[in-house]
Amino acid sequence: MTTHYTRPGTPGATASTTVGDMANAAQNKIAETVDEAKALAQDQYDKLLASIRRNPLQAAGIAAGVGFVIALLARR
Repeated sequence: MTTHYTRPGTPGATASTTVGDMANAAQNKIAETVDEAKALAQDQYDKLLASIRRNPLQAAGIAAGVGFVIALLARR
């Protein structure tokens, strides 16, 4: 059983229709934003991978340095 309430100032429109339309629009916008974020993350990952392949020793040095700092912080 669905109860429809007429929204004041908008003849014929119901609150459930308006809320449903807003929910669908929000869902579409979220899906679009997620797709954009996935594409951006994949692009950044590809750039990072290319950088590591160009400079493997530098990448290993940075990883070792980060690991050292994390180890120091974990000991405290």
